[in-house]
Amino acid sequence: MESADPARGGATDAASHAALQAQTLAAELGRAEDQARAGAWLCLHLHRLGQHAQVLLHAQTVLAQLADPGLATTLDAEHRELLRVLTISACDTGDFETALEAANGLLRLAVASGDDGQALVAAFALAATFERMGDSWHSVRLLGSALQTHGKAAPDHARMLALNGLAAIAIGVFHRLVGAVADAEAQEVLDQALAAATEAHGLLAQVPDPVYEVAITGNLGEVLLHQGEWERSEKLLRQALALALQRGLTAHAWRIQASLGGWLLATGHTLQALAAMHTLLAEMGSSAPPQTASRAHHVAYRACRLLKQHAQALQHFETVEQIERQRVINQLRAQSALFVTRAEAQRAQWQAEQALQDAQHHRARADAFAASAERDPLTGLGNRRHLMRRWAEIVPIVQREGWPLALAMLDIDHFKQVNDQHGHATGDRVLAAVAQLLREHTRASDVMVRYGGEEFLLVLPGMNPEMAAELCERLRACVAGHGWAEFGIERGVSVSIGLVAAARAEADIELRNLVQRADEALYRAKREGRNRVCAAAPL
Repeated sequence: MESADPARGGATDAASHAALQAQTLAAELGRAEDQARAGAWLCLHLHRLGQHAQVLLHAQTVLAQLADPGLATTLDAEHRELLRVLTISACDTGDFETALEAANGLLRLAVASGDDGQALVAAFALAATFERMGDSWHSVRLLGSALQTHGKAAPDHARMLALNGLAAIAIGVFHRLVGAVADAEAQEVLDQALAAATEAHGLLAQVPDPVYEVAITGNLGEVLLHQGEWERSEKLLRQALALALQRGLTAHAWRIQASLGGWLLATGHTLQALAAMHTLLAEMGSSAPPQTASRAHHVAYRACRLLKQHAQALQHFETVEQIERQRVINQLRAQSALFVTRAEAQRAQWQAEQALQDAQHHRARADAFAASAERDPLTGLGNRRHLMRRWAEIVPIVQREGWPLALAMLDIDHFKQVNDQHGHATGDRVLAAVAQLLREHTRASDVMVRYGGEEFLLVLPGMNPEMAAELCERLRACVAGHGWAEFGIERGVSVSIGLVAAARAEADIELRNLVQRADEALYRAKREGRNRVCAAAPL
């Protein structure tokens, strides 16, 4: 067991082998606690080696053992670390449902303990999941807010982990922004990454950690590379790479090598940068993490352009595009399947148990709903019968819990003109597309119905007026920015939205009154020029 302990900081491949042996021996001896502990350690070592599919395989066995309350209490630290590792590995394999379940498990433990350190680690896990699912900007805000709320009281190690996570996510945002937006916006994100990485690096003296020393040093070196501090950047990157290789941290070593390729290119060593990326890509092979592979191919693409090797440059560019396109497709599928929104993330941070129950309830309800008479056949959304049933279910819950409640009425602007000018078939396609956009940007607990010809109604339990207004504005912008030219509608399609929200659902709240007030706000949006959100006075 001793040589398998992650705290020893030994070579990870040897430590993973020792953990597997310890797990097997403990099972033969009937020592359940040692078996579960060794299994959790094995998952951690596999994670450090970048063998994420193996983490998912072994973690399920260990979690089943930890279902025993006695073991879960004794192995609380190992249980939390296993859930954190499982979250990140599931994200890396695109299994976002498992990632969210693991992150929610961490949140439940954090809420139950009231511990600020656990809250920070849980916030990091959730932020990492949302970042991989495509909402990097919200991930940065979520983790930044958690650091402000819990950082001062949290232990140094938890704070260091969260700061490093914030730096890593901000670096990812920077890579997406650079060259696509104004330099000032990209620089602002990079400055945030620098502040987080610098503070995390300073904490290493108080809480040395063999793995996070590599990750933090590598992240700080990459930020300094993008800041143009070549000398400091090279020193940190080479130091991080040497430590990663020494400690058997393969996935970390690959990422740092990609950063060093960027450093070689930035400092005029173009041929060396190209050769280094070809070597790295060959070494990673089919095991390459998508993000690292994308960055390595991008460095190679830029090097080939400078060397006027246009055919090779095009190959690397097309590979980057393919990786990024697959990433976006996976993210959109995950968002659509799991109904993830910013508002859901904010509530899930503090109400993990309810969020998990919502997801489970939604999956069970979806099967029954598909075979019922509550579906609008054109859009696939609910109809008024569905609205009445779900309203009867929602109101007692929000009243019991003291939650806010919002209702929004959405109407497609000038829809008659769409039918008249482009035909009813095109009009039907527009209705179905708007319905799909609603599905992709709302939560499992929200109720969406086609209320009339081109009218849709949303019931948003748990959303306060500010959150509901943000969601409605996001929906409005999403519809306006959709690719309607593909439908032959060059002038585009827009929606007007009327919103009514209650900070707390009162005992006498009635659906009819809310619908009437939302409808009045909708007509005000129409009168004021359409393509806008108007809110009634809060209840």
